[in-house]
Amino acid sequence: MLVRQMSVVDAIERAIHHYPDRGAIETAHRQITYRKFGEQVREFASRLESLTAPGEFVGIEASRSAASVVAMIGALKAGRPFVVIDPRDSASSNGAKVCSLGINMVSRSVAGSETAELVATPARWRAESENRRLTLPAELAALGDGIGYAIHTSGSTGEPKCVLVGAYPLAPVVEDHVRRLSLSPRCRTLQFARLTFDGCLTEMLWTLTAGACLVVLDESRLAPGTVLQSTLENFRITHLKTTPFALTATQPTSAMSLQHVINGGGACRRAVVQKWGSAASFHNAYGTTETSVCNFLSEELTRGDCTDSVPLGEVVGNCGFDLLPLPADGGGEAAGTSESRGELVITGDSVAIGYLTARGVQPFVDDDGNKVYRTGDIVERRDGQLFFVERRDRQLKVRGYRLDPGEIETAACRLDSVVEAVVTAESHGAEDSDADALVCYYQGPVEPRVMRSHLEAVLDGYKVPSVITRVRAMPYTPNGKVDRDALRAGRRPVLDADRTVAPDEQILGLVRHLTGVDDAGLDDNFFDIGGDSASTVILVNKLKELGWVDAGVRDVLRADTLKVLVGALRDRSV
Repeated sequence: MLVRQMSVVDAIERAIHHYPDRGAIETAHRQITYRKFGEQVREFASRLESLTAPGEFVGIEASRSAASVVAMIGALKAGRPFVVIDPRDSASSNGAKVCSLGINMVSRSVAGSETAELVATPARWRAESENRRLTLPAELAALGDGIGYAIHTSGSTGEPKCVLVGAYPLAPVVEDHVRRLSLSPRCRTLQFARLTFDGCLTEMLWTLTAGACLVVLDESRLAPGTVLQSTLENFRITHLKTTPFALTATQPTSAMSLQHVINGGGACRRAVVQKWGSAASFHNAYGTTETSVCNFLSEELTRGDCTDSVPLGEVVGNCGFDLLPLPADGGGEAAGTSESRGELVITGDSVAIGYLTARGVQPFVDDDGNKVYRTGDIVERRDGQLFFVERRDRQLKVRGYRLDPGEIETAACRLDSVVEAVVTAESHGAEDSDADALVCYYQGPVEPRVMRSHLEAVLDGYKVPSVITRVRAMPYTPNGKVDRDALRAGRRPVLDADRTVAPDEQILGLVRHLTGVDDAGLDDNFFDIGGDSASTVILVNKLKELGWVDAGVRDVLRADTLKVLVGALRDRSV
């Protein structure tokens, strides 16, 4: 006999029944018991059912409050799909969401309380509809109660995409989290992810289905570093899922109550595992917006599990996967030389319904109707485990080779105490010229010379960056991603032609810029510290700009040290 799997709503109702007097949600000011939470969810679901039609979308304002949690769970209970709308976004952006999904009702928090109220969609978001009642697109209506929520992502194109995700596949994903993270009614999860990110759903659902307490706080208490550190201590958080940036910027302390820490939202580095693995059971997670939040979650990771890089983990929920072979590059290295490396393709029930586009629903299916989603992520299979390599759209072509910067970044992070590394393709010369330099920025106490020696020992020669630059701290975007544009903008400028600067300092300034070695000295060989054919040409051109008009490539090639080069040029008129 086929056994029906318990939905996340059923599991939450079970927790409400078993733990009525335990805290379900805690804010900075009050705690809501499971009994009260259950009453609020049922009341909200009832009002939603009376004000909307089956399958009709409801908007939920993105406020960090118990009301938002009640609204999300209440919408799932009522069988009404939802989308989170951030009032801080532009009116045109929110208006596009409202009109495309046919949203007539919006949930928001009542000022001064934790109650969720339903109001008509604000006029500023309905301008294009001239305040007419919006109609659910026919294709969405045909999907019935199959949609759980919609979430918008820019992806790699920069154009907003609306992803339609089913509700039913959430249950097995959440069950796997509860088991692997040892959730119990005594646990306390920090609701860290923004409500416009689907990661907030796993935080809420693994907590509320297990009878645990969800701690919901204002963003001011979540800033990575000492602020987040204090929050983890003061609110006795046992379960934390957060970003690589937050884990890098925050230090664990003995005053914390952490039991499980999960990295999500970006590649995990060995240094993060080493730091947080000593404070709690540490896990790595991987998922895409176009699936049911999370696809892989590791068991507890130890330092010994991550000697090379950090595995993605084991599948969660009803998820399958394939590796799609990479095509040959055609210029330089073949991208698909290893059978163990390919583009990760997610299959099975975990795959979302599809994108909602101006032309209708674009389903995630193959030619045979099977659910499938190509992630665009390159992964590698080693010893039965999957490891993230790079995004396909981030592959670089430098010096005639197509390279995966993530592979080089992972190699850099194998050095103890290296916290983060970022590899980019840049120009040695003018900003608008072709990228001829592979540049590695890294955060950690090791010297650039040590980093170069390490990379030369573990990578093929053509993969070793010509410029290796240590930074005090990585710049990050508001979404917690490394800001590569800021890194490029922050590179040391080439020394200007200043007649008051000694010739040896002029040349050393040029060499330090071209290699990233800040302590390059006269006894160094230019090529030993990163010089290559491209940077040699740039160096010679800059020397000519500084007055050595007859300087040539041969001068650099023949000079055993920079002192020899300086001596040869000093004998000429400047």
